[in-house]
Parts: sequence; C-alpha cells; structure tokens
Amino acid sequence: MDRLSRSTAAMLVAAVVAAGTAAAGVARAETPSAQPCTPYTAIFAPGTWETTPGADPRVPVGMLQPVGDGLQRQFGRDITVLYVPYAASAFDLGLSYAESLGTLESRLHQMMRGLCSSTQVVLAGYSQGADGIGDLATEIGNGDGPLDADRVVGVGLLADPHRDPNTTLSLGNPQPGLGIAGTRSRDFGALTERVRTLCTDGDLYCSLDATASPFLAALGRVLSGDPEPIANVIPATVDPSSLIAQAVTMGAGWTATAANLPTILDDLTHLSEFIAAGDIRGAHRTANALNVALSPLVQAAAGVDRALVAQVIRAAAAVDPSGWTAAVSLIADALVPIDFLSIADGVGRIQEILWRAVESLDRNDPLAAATDLATLVATGADLTGSVLGPIAAGIRADLRTTARTLLDIADPATIDELVQLARQGVDMANFYASEAHVDYGDDVLILLNYLSSQVVS
Repeated sequence: MDRLSRSTAAMLVAAVVAAGTAAAGVARAETPSAQPCTPYTAIFAPGTWETTPGADPRVPVGMLQPVGDGLQRQFGRDITVLYVPYAASAFDLGLSYAESLGTLESRLHQMMRGLCSSTQVVLAGYSQGADGIGDLATEIGNGDGPLDADRVVGVGLLADPHRDPNTTLSLGNPQPGLGIAGTRSRDFGALTERVRTLCTDGDLYCSLDATASPFLAALGRVLSGDPEPIANVIPATVDPSSLIAQAVTMGAGWTATAANLPTILDDLTHLSEFIAAGDIRGAHRTANALNVALSPLVQAAAGVDRALVAQVIRAAAAVDPSGWTAAVSLIADALVPIDFLSIADGVGRIQEILWRAVESLDRNDPLAAATDLATLVATGADLTGSVLGPIAAGIRADLRTTARTLLDIADPATIDELVQLARQGVDMANFYASEAHVDYGDDVLILLNYLSSQVVS
C-alpha cells in the first residue's frame, strides 16, 4: 500500500475527472454541449498501485476491469463506467496510506457531486479502493453522503481491509476473520442489503483472525488504517507489505531474546570467566549456548531498520486491546539500543576459535589448543578485554530491567505466547509468497454477476 499525492495535485486531478466525467456523458444536458445522461453510472476505485492521479477515468484498469467491461458489454449505452484516478499509493510517493486514501475519498465526493440527478449509481472497489468505497457507502447509507441512498443500486467490495462479515453479506466462499485494518465504526445503514463483500481464501488483508494474531492485526490497523503516529518517519522507499513482515519477525526476535535474557546474561559472564581461566571446553559450550539464545534476533534482524520497526510497534501498541503489542513495544524500547548483532558476531568469531581449540584438545594436543586460545587476544576478539567485558558491563542494567519488565507484564504462559509471534511472521511470509491478495480472477466474475443483477432489478 502507498501514500497519496499532495492536496494540490488531488485538486488538479479532480478537475481532470470532472472533465472526463462530462466527456463520458455522465452529466445531464445542463449545458448545450453536454451529452445525455446515462441511466446508470458505475464508479470503480482501483487498488494500490493500479492507477495514478492523472489517469483517464474512462480507461479501464486493474482488478475491476473485467467487471467494468462486463457491465459495458451487457448494458451498452445505458451505463457509464468510470475508474477513480487517485494516488493509489502506500508510503512510496511520500504519502501515508491514510493520505492516499484521503485523496481517493476526495475524488469520490467530487465525482458524486458531478453526476446528473437522474442516473442510478453502482459502486465497487478493490483493496485500498474497497476501503474508500466502503467508507463512502457507509456515509451514504447513514444519510451523510454526497447523494441519497436510494440512488445506489449496488456496492461491491473486493478484498476490503475493513471487511466485517458480521454486518455485511458475502459473495463467494465465506472467509473467517475480519479486515486487517479493523472494522468500520458504523454499518452501511440503508445500503446494508445492497452491499456485498468478497474475500478470497488466504487473503489476510480481508480475512485476519485478530484473536489468533493480535500483534499482526494491530500492525495492520496502524499501517493500513491509522498510520498517523508513524506517517512522518516511514521512508518513501519502504514497501508496507515488507514493513509489516519485518515488524512481525523482528518483534518475534525481540520477544524470544527477552525470554532468554537470564540465560544470555549468565552466559556472557561465564564465557569471560571460562576464557580467563583457560577452560576451553567450558567456554566452547557457553559460546554455543549464547549463539542459540541470540539466534532468533540475529535471524530476524537481517536487512531491518530496527529503530523504524520499534516505532511502528510502539504505534501499534496503542490500538491492540490484548496487551501483546504493548509488551513487545516495551521489550523493543529496551533492546533496540543494544547492539546484539555485534555481540552475536563477536561470539560467533570466538566460537570458531574455541571450536579449533576443542579439536586440538581432542587430538591430545594441548599446546595447539593453548595457541588457538591465545589468538583471541591476537585477533582483537578477547571477550575478557576488548569485546565482551565492556559490552557486558554496558548492557547489564538495561537487560536486567527488560527481564524484570517482561516478568512483570506477563506470566510464563504469556511469555510462551509472545514467543509464538514467530508463527505470525511465518504466516505473513507465506501470505506474501502466495499472492493471495491478487488471486481474484474467478471472484471478479462473481462480483460482476451480482452488480449486473442489481442494475436490471
């Protein structure tokens, strides 16, 4: 998902749409040069990255193109089909998703006001477009929209991030869960019987179990629905899909690391002691245990902006009633300043040296083992000196505080649940790999059939 164009650009595009609408014959002959008004007007909102603010509204685009083409073939001159041109972005044009959605909603209102008074309206949207069309239908159905509810004959929402199957009838195979951005605060009022949602199997944008994945649901609400707390810190080049996945996996790494803090602290201390005492086997075992304890964070941190992810998680904590995200946020705040990656790198290099030393001992060559151990100092990786000693001293207070915080906010069962955030990261990775969000080829025909039935009814 992306961010929208500037408000000035939106105003310019609005003028283009108004002109295109008149050219398409949407406006009644209120001026001598205007074309006749068609009995029906279909207004479709494309999804993220499917259109631009300067696009021609008469040119079919995106996932909804087969629906528009089908309506045009079936009803010919009785219907005008328009595709809303808007930013359709999410963090990639210097705009937040909410700002992008704002440009869509502004354009929709302008197009609604430009319709002639006699035309009946069909509305549909896909993904971010479904977000905006759903909000518009909510306004119209509750009497505060740009036209009366009795003029809207049908509404189709494909992959709606605010999908609520408890208040809206579904097309196709019913899916569990709710939209990733949470439900709308109101139902569709007078339009309820004319609104249909459609969500394909496995599409987490419109079918997310917030009970099973509260952390992921909170991230989705912030990035897809209410990103104001982070709108000014997300780089324009960030892919929000990737950012959600990073936040989930990084949160899992932080949580697992926090759960291992007592072990990490003890091992840091003992490793220094074993090396100082020349206990090669004890140091080797301890270094291996440290690598295991640090591995969740190391694996999660590859290519991740840890400070940015921490800000995203902090913002998500405010909208997660379960308290899980707040717990992860506290852990992140304490662990972000600690350079665990450098610690893990140092431990890894030391473990390689210790591994060679253990092999030397197994060959009954204690002199070679002592020589290997001596290289720790020679290579600058001496844990008792330049690497581990100062690091351990510097981070000990923060680590102990974090460990206490974790124990204060969660009992052991909850800690186990927090560590399962890794499963949510896997779910999200599988979701992106499956391309479920763009797998709507057959479903658009179901939507076309519904909207066609509404036009002739």
